[in-house]
Amino acid sequence: MQLAGPLSLKQTKRFLLRSVSIIVLGLFVNQLLQTAGSIVLARVLNDPGKFGEVNLLLQVFGMVTLFLNVGFTSSLVYTFSTNAEEAIRMKFRLALAGSVFFAVVLSLLLAALAPFLSNAYKLPELKGALIISSIMLVFNSIINIGVACFSGNREFRTQAFFMVISTAFSTLGTIVGVMWPLGPRAFLWGVSFWMGIGAVLAALFIGWKVQRVHRPRWFGPFSFDVLWEMMRYGVPLWAGSIAKAFQQPFMVMMIGSSSVIAVGYLANAIRITGFIGIVTWAFMIVTFPFVAESSRDLEESKRRGTLCIRYNNLILYPLTLIICLFPNQINSYLFGDSYTADDSAAYIRLLALGVFFSSVGRLGGNILAGIGRTKANFWVMVVAGIFVVTVVPFIASQNPVLSVWIYTGGWALSAVSMIWFFYLEQFPLDWWKAYGEPLLPTLAMGLLIGIGRYTGPFMACFVIIGIAALLALTVLIEAKPSGIAGLRPSRHKQRDM
Repeated sequence: MQLAGPLSLKQTKRFLLRSVSIIVLGLFVNQLLQTAGSIVLARVLNDPGKFGEVNLLLQVFGMVTLFLNVGFTSSLVYTFSTNAEEAIRMKFRLALAGSVFFAVVLSLLLAALAPFLSNAYKLPELKGALIISSIMLVFNSIINIGVACFSGNREFRTQAFFMVISTAFSTLGTIVGVMWPLGPRAFLWGVSFWMGIGAVLAALFIGWKVQRVHRPRWFGPFSFDVLWEMMRYGVPLWAGSIAKAFQQPFMVMMIGSSSVIAVGYLANAIRITGFIGIVTWAFMIVTFPFVAESSRDLEESKRRGTLCIRYNNLILYPLTLIICLFPNQINSYLFGDSYTADDSAAYIRLLALGVFFSSVGRLGGNILAGIGRTKANFWVMVVAGIFVVTVVPFIASQNPVLSVWIYTGGWALSAVSMIWFFYLEQFPLDWWKAYGEPLLPTLAMGLLIGIGRYTGPFMACFVIIGIAALLALTVLIEAKPSGIAGLRPSRHKQRDM
């Protein structure tokens, strides 16, 4: 729905926080479903070896899905944010056709590679499971295009609902496949089959919703020039997303070549740290159309970009610290004592830091993409991923923990390079308000909890006091006149939901 007239800083903040809250809730439920599914699998299988095999299948399939859509989703989000009429008239149809075409090519490629992957991991059952999974890629591409329509139109409630529905079907399929396999040793086949059924149902539902709400033109003239224009915008974002998101699955696959048990430990660490990852993910989803809408006013875009990073860090800083302070306790509570080993705490801490450093490049890339500058998104992700690709394969089997160190170090370097890109694009933000000031409440909480570690039975009291100090200082820095209120108000007009 439209809001007429200029928006004040207070209204802009309210829109941003409300939108992010909706997406965070959806992503939290998403992550909760995935974690609950993993907990059920771990306890039903009660075998770290089999648990690792299922996670290996999921990681391989997850890495393949990164190559879907070839940037058409990003281009569609941008078009809906800047020219919704054109998106409905032509670009939705072109994005859907292009995405489905590349999904078919990718599914054939996965089916062809299935025997080689099965032999590499010495898991005969993996071959059939991957062939079954390849069919799912086409329906996943349709789901992504449908979700992009609602993201670009800033219908974040609907987008969050779609994410939850898709994850619920996928997680339920995984559990059903393990509990009722297709054969005596075919539980991997069962996982792929029932996940595929879930993808079909989700695609049908989302397609119906797109038709009911947006009524796009499904048939009409086909323009290769427009298709190429969409790819020119979207491919750098798509390639950057691949360079970012492939790293964890790739690392898991490398470690899995020598130990499926280590895969289970690392997969649990990924799920735990995924809860802090959803914060930045939510801001990324909202930031892209939020900044794109003001792309003709660079000062307003800078203000919005600073707001997005600031509020992301106000949440991300304390969550990262909590996970780094209590990794074993969280792991044991969620997955059981049998999945808590000496290396598991190191995995969790390093991945938590990696998620934090990655937030700089991921969110920064979306801010620059919102003003039409997409190259930073790709090159910053390459900086992060190049070390994982070139170093991890040679050390993963001997030292899995060092592999995760490499992963985290790559993201730290990418964060530095992202800041450099902001200056290269002549679009610097207010760094103190974005990164410096939000750190103060977390430092206070960390100091109090650190003192509490030496107080024995009074530790819980210091944790409570630390959290109270965090909340109080956060309110204080937001309320003081020299805080975010010091950012220049804008007269830019905005759509609201």
